[in-house]
Formats: sequence, structure tokens, C-alpha cells
Amino acid sequence: MNIKIPVSWLREYLKTDVAAKTMASYLSLAGPSVERVVKHKEEYIFDIEITTNRFDSASIFGLSRETFAILKSKNEKADLVAPKGQDFQIQPETKDLSVVDVLIKDKTLCHRFTAVVIDNVKIRQSPAIIKHRLESSGVRAINNIVDLTNYIMLELGQPMHAFDFDKISNGKMILRESKSGEKITTLDGKKYVLPQGVIVIESGGKLIDLCGIMGGQNSQITRRTKRILLFVQSYDPIRIRKATMALSIRTDAAARFENGVDVEAIPKALARAVYLAKQVSNARISSEVIDILSNKPKQKSITLDEAKLHSYLGFKLPKEKSIKILESLGFKVNFQNQTIIAIPPSWRNRDIKDDVDIIEEIARIYGYHRIPSTIPQGKIPNEISSNLEHVIKLKNDLKVLGLTEVMTYSIISNNLLALSQTVKNKVVELANPLTDQWQYMRPTLLISLAQVAAQNQYIKDSQKIFEIARVYLKKQKGLPDQPLILAIALTNSNFYEAKGFVENISGIIGRDLKIYKLKKKHLTQEDLSAAISEGSEQVGYFGLIDSKISDYFELNGPLYVVEINLTEIFNKAQAPKSYKKIHKYPPVIEDISVIVAEALEIGDILELLGKTAKPLLTKADVIDVYRDKKLGENKKSVTVRLYFQKAGGMPTPSDVATTRGQIISALEKTYRAMVRK
Repeated sequence: MNIKIPVSWLREYLKTDVAAKTMASYLSLAGPSVERVVKHKEEYIFDIEITTNRFDSASIFGLSRETFAILKSKNEKADLVAPKGQDFQIQPETKDLSVVDVLIKDKTLCHRFTAVVIDNVKIRQSPAIIKHRLESSGVRAINNIVDLTNYIMLELGQPMHAFDFDKISNGKMILRESKSGEKITTLDGKKYVLPQGVIVIESGGKLIDLCGIMGGQNSQITRRTKRILLFVQSYDPIRIRKATMALSIRTDAAARFENGVDVEAIPKALARAVYLAKQVSNARISSEVIDILSNKPKQKSITLDEAKLHSYLGFKLPKEKSIKILESLGFKVNFQNQTIIAIPPSWRNRDIKDDVDIIEEIARIYGYHRIPSTIPQGKIPNEISSNLEHVIKLKNDLKVLGLTEVMTYSIISNNLLALSQTVKNKVVELANPLTDQWQYMRPTLLISLAQVAAQNQYIKDSQKIFEIARVYLKKQKGLPDQPLILAIALTNSNFYEAKGFVENISGIIGRDLKIYKLKKKHLTQEDLSAAISEGSEQVGYFGLIDSKISDYFELNGPLYVVEINLTEIFNKAQAPKSYKKIHKYPPVIEDISVIVAEALEIGDILELLGKTAKPLLTKADVIDVYRDKKLGENKKSVTVRLYFQKAGGMPTPSDVATTRGQIISALEKTYRAMVRK
């Protein structure tokens, strides 16, 4: 919302010699943004943007309070003067008092309702200064009473309304919710059919006010009006907002009511209105003041630890400076045990909620531009904001490898869930499933891919399919874990083809994926499966699908599957790529055969060779595994091809013999291996 502020009106309450353009610059740096400064004749006018959380500054006096605090922080001379008449004592001045009877059907509709009747009113044009200020603010002048209500709204930010009291039936009014289909004609002559729940005022069986939005035509002030009911109130913001949206009406009053007004300042606004009415229309007070308070806001006391303030600001601000800033904004402040205790003023009761709001107030008035700039310290986060680019590239590369992408449902049946072998406390169950086929969010993609393979096995013998999608694993609190998974299914395949795809994927995504013996059973057969790890953590597995799954889907041939957790991989920092110069000289190649225990894993042998024979040994491949009773009980022979290479030239026979001796010695000592000759 943008408002126009005549600087001469602002200076009535803000006594300062600071130039208008300098004042606008200060405001934009630490408060509401002054979008334009326009000079009209001898008047400067600020065009100011007011954010929805700071409607306390959407008025002349509200902006004066804000500017005063900012100028004081800049060590500029400034004084804040309250509008006259806010403490005016409203006492009846006539013998025959007018009687006002107000019934509020639901206290949640109206938090506070104040009203008073004035008579002996003379309807005429407003004084020149009021007309000038209204028109400079973009409001058309009408007559002294209507202009007065607009003047109070612009000056104090409090909407108010005036009725011709003689048009109110016996002075009785009922404030209630509208019934569906009720009609009202507003001051602008437009007719509206109301929905259920709009706040209205009824008198004598007819609607006279569309509360918080616009008055009714049947109670408007005319030249013949002698008695006027002035009332200032606070309505339920949510109902006002719903009403304006339903009826497509936008007024300045509605904009203020739907963002909340200062309930405690309502009596002051009424006193100010009566004070001015006596000056502009020779009015006399002819009734007692009505003040119905149904919902008084609770006073907040917010504590702010000084260490937290310094941590957020990035430097130590003297406590005297913090206290001075808050007090200039209207806060009541106390300091105890390194803690600031602040009570917000009534006009900030809606937007000041906790200690970080207090920090924001101190920081902005001090000046964000004055806070020292420092480079953030700490560990650089590894999390990638979006993995979409990597996923798209991976999908395209998998297609080049001959795989076909499929998309399956995220919801599975109870039977398919049983095949997934997932414990119940990890399963996300739908509260209201449409059918028994869609009951659970899937915890794995492999069951879905096995189902696709079974459904298409008579169309194509050899299928190579993949899917990249999320699975769902329940947590004790909050939303379920939703890791991104790559799953591959290969029909009529073998272990080595599945292993080849894993190695290709490792190169595609630029990660060093290692293959180890599977220690924990998943959805594959233990003797024909392997784990996939990155570093010390397992990120997936592959192998022949469990026979229970293949039997359930009646698969004709072997089905090998791969499942990799892409979320775990992408969340880890990727090791920087390094360049290794190609050796100028060819390697010396030798084979070595050793008899070891059947239980010893090939990977353990290769790992030992890598640790023992560096840097001369650049590569080691297992080329044969031989088993025979002649080797001994539970024994096997493993033949490894060794590649010896160095950067400065060909390895000498002496170099190779020395390294080979180290390898043999390590195998004999570590695994009691016997070298075959």
C-alpha cells in the first residue's frame, strides 16, 4: 500500500529543521521506503510504500513517530509532539441527552466500539488547511464532518465513521453478521447482495453500515443534518478481508482494518475527533461516551539476551545505544543480568512477537548500512540446491547405455508392500486409500520394476529398464524421508552385466563407487549380490532378485536389479578432479598365483597389494580363480596380473623383483598364502 504524506503536516508533530529530501533518505535507509518526493507549489509530498506488517506507520503521526526515532539515531535535533485533543475530556454539554443503545451480537466481531453523539452541527466546507491536507494526500474534500473522519484516518491511522443520528431508529443499533441474501446500498450508490458472515449494523430492521468498509446511503450526512453519531471501532481483520474479497470492494478504511488497528488508541482518536468537530462545526456533546471493550490485547514482555543481539549484529553494540533506540520507538525497556527486557507499545502489538523482532528494530534504526561487512566463517555447506541437472544428464547417459526409462506409481498395494520386506514403522500408509491396490507409499522401486518386467516378459525377452524417483520412509515426527533412488532391472541377465552398469554409473556421476560383499540382506539373493559404497558408507546394492519376488511375478528367467541412493551421493561433496600424466614407458607385466582360504575375499587381496606395492604397482587384476581338492580343504587358487610402471623409465628387473618379494611376504604374513610356482 502506498500513501501520500504532505511534509508540512508531518512537521506539525515532528519538530525538526532537517530538509525534506534528507528526511526521505533517512526514512528509506531505516524505515518505510520513500519512493518519490514530489514538490507541488510550496509543498513537498512523500509517496511512501507501507508494508502489511507495519500499518502503524500508515498515518501522519505514525510516520512522525518512526521518523523521530530514525533522526535521533542520526544525532539530528528532533522533537515529537502529539496531536492536540487526544486527552480531551468528553463530557455532555446539553440538558436533553441523546440515548445510544448498541448491541453487539458476537464479541469476536468487534474488539472495541466507542461512540458519542454531537448536536448543533452546521454542515459546511472544511477550513482551508484541512482541505489542503486531504487533497495533498489524495482524498477529495466533501464537507466538514465527512472530511473530519478522513482527516482522523490519515492523521492517526484510525478509520472512523459518522452517521446522521436522526436516521437511526430510536438510537438503537445491532452489530451482527449478515444473513445470506441481505441487501445494502452504500454511500457511493452501489447496491450489494451480501453473503453470510459480513459484519453489518442494523437499525430499525434495515442495514445502515457495511462495517469497516463503507457506510450505508440511508444514514449518510446531508446539509440538513443536525445531530451526528461519531464512532470509532476495531473489527475482526479476517472477516473484513473476507468481506472485501467477496464483494470486490477496496477502501482505505478496509485496508487498515484488515491489517489491524491500535485498540488502546481508539478512545484518543474519538477524543481528537470531538475536539476538532467543536472547532469546525460549532458542535456540542449531547450524549455519554459509549466504550465497549470485548478483547483487550495482552501486554507482551520480551526478553533479549545481549549475547544473542551481538551474535546477530556481528559486533558489540553498547547497551545504552540499544536501550535508547528502543525507547525512541516507544518501548518500555529494562536491563537486567545482561538481558534486555522490552515491552512493545500498543501500536506495535501485532508485529513484535519475539526477540528476533527486537533485534531487527535495533538493527534497522542503527542502520543496516553501518553494520560491518564480514565474510561468513565456518564449514562450506555441501548440500546442492538442486540436483535436477545431474538427474537429467544421468537419464540421458543411461539411455545411451541401452536402458529404457519407465515411470511407475508411487502408491502400492499391501501384497507388493509385503514383498518389499519393509518393517511397518517405516511404512507411510494412506489415511483414506481409494482402493486396496493403492494403500501405501512405496519404500523401494525394485518391486515396481519387477512388476513391469513381468508384465512385458512375453513382449520382449531381454529387458533393460530403469527409473529415477523418490521412495518414502516414515519417521517418528514430521514428513517422511524421501530419498531419490535410481533403480535398474535387467531380465535374462547375469551378475557381471549388472556390475558393468554400476561401474558405468560411477563414471557418469563422477563418484568413486566401490563394490563389496553384501553384509546385510536386501531384496537380492545373498550369494549373487554385492554392496555399492562411496567412501565408508553403503549407498546401494545389486544382484539377483530374491526368489520370493520372482516367484510372485512368475518371471521366466533371472532378473538382476540395481538400487542406488542418489540423495546420499549428491549430498556429499564431490572430490575435485585431478589430472594424471600418461606413462611414457610401457609397464612390466607379471602374474602371481597364490593359494588362500576359500573364505578370503578377492577384494581383500587386491587392497593388500595396493597398500604394499605402491608406487611401482600401478594396477592389479584378478584373471583366474581355480578350485580343486588337490589344493587342500577349503582352499582356492587366485591368479593376479600385476602391472609395474614408473614415470622415469622402464622398471628394472631388480625393482620388479624387490616389489614382488614385498607382495609375497605381505600375502604370507597376512593371509598365510602359499605362492604357486
